[in-house]
Amino acid sequence: MPDRCLIVAPHPDDETLGAGIWIERNRSCDIAILHLTDGSPRDPADARAAGFPSRGAYAEARRKELDEALRLAGVSPQLIRFDYVDKESDLHLPELIQRLADLIVELRPSLVLSPAYEGGHPDHDSAALAVAAARRFTPAFRHREFPLYHAGPSGDLVTGEFLPCDKAYAETYVLSGAEQAKKRAILAQFVSQRQILSQFTLLHESFRDAPAYDFGRPPHEGPLLYERWNFARGEDWRSRARQALGG
Repeated sequence: MPDRCLIVAPHPDDETLGAGIWIERNRSCDIAILHLTDGSPRDPADARAAGFPSRGAYAEARRKELDEALRLAGVSPQLIRFDYVDKESDLHLPELIQRLADLIVELRPSLVLSPAYEGGHPDHDSAALAVAAARRFTPAFRHREFPLYHAGPSGDLVTGEFLPCDKAYAETYVLSGAEQAKKRAILAQFVSQRQILSQFTLLHESFRDAPAYDFGRPPHEGPLLYERWNFARGEDWRSRARQALGG
């Protein structure tokens, strides 16, 4: 068990999706959660679709949902926010990497958890890149990752499963019936995200040591999920990634 852990979550709810029961099982660990974005895209259509009059109201609602979820979970991690706009963290990659590195130097976690690089959402991929890049400027830590979602071979949504990687061994934590029920109840607090969250498995949580990704290349062949959903262009993201990494 790590003595201190930092969970890098792109949006409020990603920490629960990827590691909600892990957090409960490791409650004796000193845990901090960093949210890269406020969870609210710049386009007000996203807020309106979720039932909110403005981007700001949507962001505030997501913060309150997180507070309720953590209260129900019975955990009180340190919460840190960078507050980038949802879907735009890659526009700030050099700054994001430096801010994250500074935070890691301050907190000195022995373990950092982040989403995998899988092309599901540009903010997820930015989190994976930022943690990998920050290691150049910080004391040593173990970087472990969890899957969120990506496109399957037919373009379908695949949740809770890693993309194949020959050099990375995944550990799967099977959730008990009680843990499944608790995670279901915790996720239910994220009312604004009900549609997407309903598509996630509650049977297990998986983790592996983060592979040495080439962020200048797509994580898999074919269109990425966030391209299919018209969130962003993969080549634009990768161009910014290469620039941020000095490539």
